[in-house]
Amino acid sequence: MKTQQCKKTGVRVSLKDNGLDAVRYAAYAVSDAAYVFITPASGRAVTVELTPKTEAAAKGLARRFAEELRDEKLRARIFDANRELREFMILKALSRAEAAAPAAPEDSGLTPAQEKELDALIAQVESEIKKESAGGGKDPLGLTRTWEEKYGAKTGRKK
Repeated sequence: MKTQQCKKTGVRVSLKDNGLDAVRYAAYAVSDAAYVFITPASGRAVTVELTPKTEAAAKGLARRFAEELRDEKLRARIFDANRELREFMILKALSRAEAAAPAAPEDSGLTPAQEKELDALIAQVESEIKKESAGGGKDPLGLTRTWEEKYGAKTGRKK
């Protein structure tokens, strides 16, 4: 296996402008192309060390990290701006589930005479099913026979 010497790139990120979570998420986003190591730096800052995994990945790695960091910063700002809305929607969904009263039985849309006729038809079908199942088990197609009944039991095994 060939050992490749890839040049490390260090990027200093101020935690005053960017949250540590945004830095971590941006580092994770570029971890497909580089090994990332985050260390504390002087003041409120961190140093992000990017070591490319391949020569091709080394091109524009710092720029890609900066773009990902900018995107993560925007996501964090949107997430914080929508916090109250998310909490409201979750509270509304949970309170609606608790306050839901048991639903009234649905109207089938049938008149009482039609319901009576439908019940009679269901009873008739159920009685026919009972007669057929108790009618001696006639099986003209031989569907209920077992394998042994149809082809005979095995007499010997091949070794």
